[in-house]
Amino acid sequence: MKTPKITRLQILETALQLLETEGIDGLTMRKLADALNIKAASLYWHFSNKLSLVEGMADHIVAEVALNECDSDDWKSNLLKITTQLRKALLQHRDGARVFAGTYAISDNVLRINNALIKTFVQSGMSADKAASCTMTVFYFILGCCIEQQAALFSNGSDLQEKLNEFNKLSNDKYPYTWEAKATLFSDNYDQRFIDGLNLIIGGLGTSK
Repeated sequence: MKTPKITRLQILETALQLLETEGIDGLTMRKLADALNIKAASLYWHFSNKLSLVEGMADHIVAEVALNECDSDDWKSNLLKITTQLRKALLQHRDGARVFAGTYAISDNVLRINNALIKTFVQSGMSADKAASCTMTVFYFILGCCIEQQAALFSNGSDLQEKLNEFNKLSNDKYPYTWEAKATLFSDNYDQRFIDGLNLIIGGLGTSK
């Protein structure tokens, strides 16, 4: 009996399922082939190596981001909408931000998001080049936020308590300003962290046209 042909979409969907249990470090082409019940060589017809696979996964993760044009005249509102969608997409998958970070996929999904963000900054009065720099800044911020949040989700609670104990020992007298800000530094309200950071970036970008 002939083995059914494996499609690129099947591979990506299975890879993302495997990502939930293995994480990006544990995901291998061999494990993926085993999950699909095929030989590893069959994967290389669609993806030449793991990097190529990860780029495909990154593209698939953001497939639903910025599908519709922002209709607001307020560029800040449009920026919040797009970045919130992007953050949500990355957080839907274990290590989603790590999958996306460092990839340079040239695809309709990735270029659509870039175009939407650049357009938003151009609407604020920036040149396209300046808008591109701002877009990269926002991307780096979102990736950093998501990587930290996702790392915390898979960390051991006792590790966090140990960190808090170390912080309390060192910071009270030696680093008074850090001690004063400890509630913010150790807050697990990642939604608020994201909004606060984005607003700071928006405020700075708005004055540097």
